Amino acid sequence: MYKNISYFLIIFLLVGCAVPTSSINAELTPKNEYLFYIDEKTNLHASELLQTIQLPSKDYPVPEYLNLLPNALREYRSGSHQGIDFAIPLNGPIMAVSEGIIVRSNPTHSDVDIDTYNAFLETTQQLSKTPEDIYNYILLGKSIVIDHGYSIAPNFRTISVYAHLSSIADGILPGTKVERGQLIGFSGNTGTSGGALRNEKGAHLHWELYFEDASGKYFLGQNIPPELLKENIDLLFE
Repeated sequence: MYKNISYFLIIFLLVGCAVPTSSINAELTPKNEYLFYIDEKTNLHASELLQTIQLPSKDYPVPEYLNLLPNALREYRSGSHQGIDFAIPLNGPIMAVSEGIIVRSNPTHSDVDIDTYNAFLETTQQLSKTPEDIYNYILLGKSIVIDHGYSIAPNFRTISVYAHLSSIADGILPGTKVERGQLIGFSGNTGTSGGALRNEKGAHLHWELYFEDASGKYFLGQNIPPELLKENIDLLFE
């Protein structure tokens, strides 16, 4: 009987030792200097960048406040933040962070009224998520998307997004090539409740950066712990 008990104990210990450690290792992997980290195979370290980029408005650095950075909860729309909110006042000039080709530009966007805006937010609560159509065509307001190709990270197509603009510069149209530092628009509050109310409150630039490969699309700061988030993101900018 004692031999049987000992046998089962040994088997139990061996099985326990054989449990895969990949998930454990992923949690324990230091995330210093990573721009995003999904797992050991899918990540981007700052040392892999082909170039740094410029800020979308040179006088406004990456904010310290975590609620303005990626991964922050956005309970009002049942989602999470995947960008950076730069505290740029109304009609501040916005520049392309690097050269690329315009994918989307909607200078004729018009905000919905506040009742319709709130109805869309109610939909996000009912679905417990933010649908892509509501996010892209209502909540981003006047916005620009730039494809930077593989010029920033060799293994990822990189895409930048500039949202809540008050206006978009002339000539910034889909298919147009833009240069690093080129004026593309002006900060505002379109797509926000202030825009729906037709006032000037809450103006800022919501800016996103995505890295895409054959397996998926990942946002700047994804899975980076809060104590490292700003420090890691700052490595992206010159």
